Amino acid sequence: MRQISSDRRAFLASAGRFGLAAALGLAGMLSSPSPARADALDSYRADGTIAERFDGYVELRGSGAPAAARALVSEVNAKRRDLYEKRAAEMNVPASEVGKIFAPKILESAPSGTYFLQPGGGYLRK
Repeated sequence: MRQISSDRRAFLASAGRFGLAAALGLAGMLSSPSPARADALDSYRADGTIAERFDGYVELRGSGAPAAARALVSEVNAKRRDLYEKRAAEMNVPASEVGKIFAPKILESAPSGTYFLQPGGGYLRK
C-alpha cells in the first residue's frame, strides 16, 4: 500500500473546510467580466462544444469549434488557473490538487448536456 505524505494528508483533511471556500469562489471563477461571457460558456457547455475536465479546467470537444469558443476556453482556463494558484498558495498544496477539488463543484453547477472528461479519458454527459 502506498504511503500518503503528511502534506497530502493535511490537504485531504482540510478538503472539507476548503469545500466552503470553493463554493464561495465558484461563482466568480465561472463567470467572466460580463454576464454575456458566462452565458456563452453555459451555452457552449450545454451543446457539447466545451467540456469540463476532471482537473478543473475546460477544453474544446472537437476541432471545428468557433473562434469565440476557443477564446473563451483560454479566458476561462486563465481565470481558473489564477484562482487555483491563489488557493494552493494559501493551503500550501499543489494547484493541480485544488483544481481537482473544484471540478465536481463546477460540474454540479454546469448546465444539462455538459460533457465531463474523466481521468481515464472518457466523457460523461450531465
